[in-house]
Amino acid sequence: MKIKNILRYLPTFIFCGFILTFMVFYIVLPKADFSPQEKKKLAEFPELNVQTVMDGKFQKELDTYMSDHMPMRNFFVGISADYELASGRNGEKGIYLGRDGYLFPKPTKDGELLSQNAGFIKEFGDLSSVPVYMTVIPSSGSINKDKLPMNHEVYNDKALIDKFASQLGDKITYIDMTAPFAEKASDRQLYYKTDHHWTSGGAYECYSLLGEKMGYQPVSEDKFGKETIDGFYGTSYAKSALWWVAPDSIELWKNKEQSEGSVSVEIDDGEEEEKKTSDSYFFRDQLKNDDKYTVYLDGNHSLVRIKNKDAKGGKLIIVKDSYAHTIAPFLSQNYSEIIMVDLRYYKKEVSMLAENEGAQAILILYSLDNLANDTNISYLF
Repeated sequence: MKIKNILRYLPTFIFCGFILTFMVFYIVLPKADFSPQEKKKLAEFPELNVQTVMDGKFQKELDTYMSDHMPMRNFFVGISADYELASGRNGEKGIYLGRDGYLFPKPTKDGELLSQNAGFIKEFGDLSSVPVYMTVIPSSGSINKDKLPMNHEVYNDKALIDKFASQLGDKITYIDMTAPFAEKASDRQLYYKTDHHWTSGGAYECYSLLGEKMGYQPVSEDKFGKETIDGFYGTSYAKSALWWVAPDSIELWKNKEQSEGSVSVEIDDGEEEEKKTSDSYFFRDQLKNDDKYTVYLDGNHSLVRIKNKDAKGGKLIIVKDSYAHTIAPFLSQNYSEIIMVDLRYYKKEVSMLAENEGAQAILILYSLDNLANDTNISYLF
């Protein structure tokens, strides 16, 4: 009789034991500040006082804290993502799983910011005494259509970019990448599979296409030595939680004819920050980190100054998002000095910077997704 009763209540005992074990693990296990796989900062324990309890802020932030620090979090997040995929909800986390291991962020939507930013850039071009060039990089999903899953939202990148370019006026020289990239995609991998950025090969194709309009002769691809770094998991991988997807490889391209000590890189994040310097485009310490893409020019900074004694051209200012980090080393083969500014951090007038620096040209380079969501373009002038 006792055995029957034990068997009868066994599922309850197991469930309660599981809950109790989970609570113990939750209490005793150390709490991490950052999730390497998800590439995000984990929530801190919320502030507890009468105000935060009364307005519901404490409970809301406590829920986030509990979720972020749940034992075996990565395992359960991965199981959830796999379940969504198996149940036909591909893209539920904002990332589609495509063919050949490609992970695609969902399409960029049209919005007021895109047209508003076109207006800011047009006004900047109208007022600039320096030639202004611009290009917008389409998304991987719009270029690699043959890799998309069967069911997906429509990628309208071409229509959005064409509309944007038509609003820039006559003073901006716009250089289209959509059609050339669509043609090149069958020959080489232009974008990472696990990340939203382009590869070094994609950046090189853009560098070659820009040369015709900007007036420089691109260095031929065979002049570059290519070093391959394996084990790169990008932002799309982190968002998807499909932990079984294979990693990418990163390539570091270096001009084999570049003389020793010809390159210098200076990073300036403001008057209070000490400037960081290097004799290379590649910050190899970053390869130890979870986001290996920051090996290119040390990631996002307010202002980065690149000098190349071997280059014959003048001074170029690049107004950019993180796509520019891989193309700047190529452009540095033709410009003796490049000044990159990121308007998310650089809050001075770019027009004044160009005048003070005596720049010969300005290049505005953004991915479509960032351009459609950036609220800092007004800092151009």
